[in-house]
Amino acid sequence: MDRGVRSSSDILNQLYGHHDRENIEASLASALEIQIQKINEEVLIDNVQFVLDKLIEIINKSGKTFNSLLFENQQAKISRYFQIVFLSLHKVLVEENSEIINEKELISRLNKAGDKTIKLAAGGGNWSAREKQTQSDALCGVIRSCFGIKAENDPARNQWITRFENILMQSSTEQALYDFKVGLHPLVATGSTFNKDTFSKIIKTLTAMANTLPQSTGYCLLGVADNKETSEKHKKIYGADCISYANFFVTGINAEAKKHHGDIDKYFTKIAQLLSQEPLSDRDKDNISRNILSVNYFDKTVIILKIESGNSPSVYGGKYYVRHGSNISEVKPENFSELFSRFHQLKQ
Repeated sequence: MDRGVRSSSDILNQLYGHHDRENIEASLASALEIQIQKINEEVLIDNVQFVLDKLIEIINKSGKTFNSLLFENQQAKISRYFQIVFLSLHKVLVEENSEIINEKELISRLNKAGDKTIKLAAGGGNWSAREKQTQSDALCGVIRSCFGIKAENDPARNQWITRFENILMQSSTEQALYDFKVGLHPLVATGSTFNKDTFSKIIKTLTAMANTLPQSTGYCLLGVADNKETSEKHKKIYGADCISYANFFVTGINAEAKKHHGDIDKYFTKIAQLLSQEPLSDRDKDNISRNILSVNYFDKTVIILKIESGNSPSVYGGKYYVRHGSNISEVKPENFSELFSRFHQLKQ
């Protein structure tokens, strides 16, 4: 926004468009929507996620919670302090296109910053835009020397740490829309070649996900084991430790890519080339290829393959598939009408 906005329940109502329905053109909601359109929604989401991921990294490396990092004694009303820290990091990392060059010193300067640097007026209710800006500027001044200017955009903004963890957690309740593979080479000591059949099965599974629940998104994550036994096999073959999160073991595709393809870029290129040869509709092929991305989770690279349901069922090799739990099954001709009716209802 080109001007500061105070914080209050009334302002939130305006930002969400619950006020000024008859004068929407002049409302805060309208002004905010214009700014979102100018910058691009996905860019904004990526930037917010990038800053949040960096903040999570800083807190984790400090060995403290956010509250105990900022205060000698626990602060009950922490949300405003969080906003100040977030806005300050966003200013330096995104708006000033900088990167952290002295993480240890940054943690030191954030240590007890709530007691020493950020000075907020007591009380609740309205929070003035001026105080928000003044305190953010003050913290920026304290931490700015811990950053250096980058010459180009930082690819780390695609780390997706929080989103990645959310995907893992959601998979436990929506199993039909998630699949996990440690990689595309068999876990054997010798003679391990790229398993094209495994890759084709992944793509077939994605089309089945798209057919199982209309208006849904299906994921396959390469570089994640969903059981300890598989992760231990991976370690035995590649000698690389995994990172455990919830009931998952993030192995990454780094070691596999280096051993069999030279580097991750060539591994990624191999996947893109094979996808172009898969028996998919042009719509699905384009949808999957545009949504392939690599996520850096700590020191592990995970490749995410994603499909979004279209306006009609997805076809693979001239056949339709659906997924139930971790199993896929072909839709028989006598069940075509039921499959197509679900998508037909979306068009109406």
